[in-house]
Formats: sequence, structure tokens, C-alpha cells
Amino acid sequence: MATYNKFNIFVYDLGRGYHNLDAAADVLKVYLATAASAPDAEADAVKADVAEFGGGTGYTAGGADTLNTWTRSGTTSTLGGTDIVWTAGAANWVAFQFAVLYNSSHTTPGPNLPLIGWWAEAAPITLANGETYTVDFSTIGSMS
Repeated sequence: MATYNKFNIFVYDLGRGYHNLDAAADVLKVYLATAASAPDAEADAVKADVAEFGGGTGYTAGGADTLNTWTRSGTTSTLGGTDIVWTAGAANWVAFQFAVLYNSSHTTPGPNLPLIGWWAEAAPITLANGETYTVDFSTIGSMS
């Protein structure tokens, strides 16, 4: 099972107004990255810092929309979303190891898309024709 990790810049970017996590405001997406593009919690801040993997049939560059939600109960807020499921098409996919969550709506500063977090697999994965990979959005948890 993949483990969820947060980029250190995320909380700072919240304070700077780079994220409005409610679905009506910003679109959050998840894309896949190879082992060679391993995320760095401290050094990475924008999508260009963690290169997207080469893909394969059934994968769209830029990733998939999470259909994100933002809810609050008392002093706890929760980022939710729809699980992302990719199915490999006619050819095997190149190996990937990370699923990266980013804000595809916000482009300040410049054309940079701010990173939020990532799921890390223990080892690279290669999907064969018809195999699926799922990003379980419930693993993010709550913020208080």
C-alpha cells in the first residue's frame, strides 16, 4: 500500500493564498512519476520539480482530476476526493513509483503549479495490458 507524504511548501503556500481546496475553486490533480523523479519533501515546490513519467495507453499527461472536496467539522478540516483509477491499455506502461498531488488551477508565481503531496510505492510498478493502479484518496487524512 502506498504511503502519503506532504510537501513542506504546501502549508506555506496555503498561507500565501495559493490554494483554495474547495472543488468550486481549484482543481487538484494527481499524476505519476518514476523512481528517477523521486519527490523531495523539502526541495520540491512546483510540478516541474517532479517530472511526470512517460505514460502509456490509458494515461493522460497532466494526470487525473480528484474532484476534490474540502469539509470542516469542529476544529478539523478534511481534504477529500475521488480515488483515481488508471487502466493500462494495449502496451505495457513504463515503470512508475509515485503519484503526485498538485493544484492545476493556480499559476502563481509564473506558470508554476504548486505541489501538495505524494503517494510513494515501496518499489517501481509496471502495468501490463488491462492491469489497474488506484490512488486511494482517503489516505490523506485530516488537518487540524
